[in-house]
Amino acid sequence: MRSFWFGCMMLASGFVYAETPIFAGPANRDCADCPEMIVVPAGEFQMGSRDSEEGRNANEGPFHKVTFARPFAIGKYEVTFDEWDACVAAKACVAVGDDGWGRGRRPVLYVNFEMARGYAKWLSQKTGKQYRVPSEAEWEYAARGGSTTRWFWGEDSKRACEFANVGDESVRQEHPEWPRHDCNDGYAKTAPVGSFKPNGFGLHDTVGNVWEWVEDCYNSSYEGAPADGRAWVTGDCVKRVDRGGGWYNKPEAVRSALRYAGDDPTRRNNTLGFRVVRALP
Repeated sequence: MRSFWFGCMMLASGFVYAETPIFAGPANRDCADCPEMIVVPAGEFQMGSRDSEEGRNANEGPFHKVTFARPFAIGKYEVTFDEWDACVAAKACVAVGDDGWGRGRRPVLYVNFEMARGYAKWLSQKTGKQYRVPSEAEWEYAARGGSTTRWFWGEDSKRACEFANVGDESVRQEHPEWPRHDCNDGYAKTAPVGSFKPNGFGLHDTVGNVWEWVEDCYNSSYEGAPADGRAWVTGDCVKRVDRGGGWYNKPEAVRSALRYAGDDPTRRNNTLGFRVVRALP
């Protein structure tokens, strides 16, 4: 991770805040029930995939540069049931089921796009800070963690089970006909967040576990996409983008560049969740 000055110093052990702390509470949280956040540095990256990338889809191009003039904070993990249920207790979110897979630190399920937005609005009101669903560019920049390879850990799909909860031998035991990774991550359904190694920015589960909603309307290519990291809110706004793949997906579907080809924003199921972004002062 590149160092930067934002009321903090970069030390080998991580960020040590030397001026006004960015977050109100410990562990980069604004409240006890708030998501833990990671500060992602300003910088630039190449978004999408090259024509030569194996498994590439047409909607991942053209390969293009996106520049972030300022750092931003994004959830270290996907939003969990514990965090969602705090919003339910405050009567700002509706209760959702877990299919008997477990709650607590597992990623929340059955949340549609507007519900994800509503949670971010509740966090903003609760903390006085600006939370929202990430833009697609923010999501990919953070998810790559500085990598340029097909998967953030490199080019070997067999290493997936070190870093992500994906379609693997555990899933195959229940669904032998499904395509899979040639490894075993130990989870046939969702896993508690943080169960696997992080990416280069310190984020967990940016691929696998659950698909994650982003703010952007769907466009079938990146022609005309914002180059400054903002959400693209024109196009087919009857559909919204989700990213990252889930607990059941094959190697091609958890590449960093993979985009779901537009999703019904009202859809709720056991493969969809989200993480949040928080603006920095």
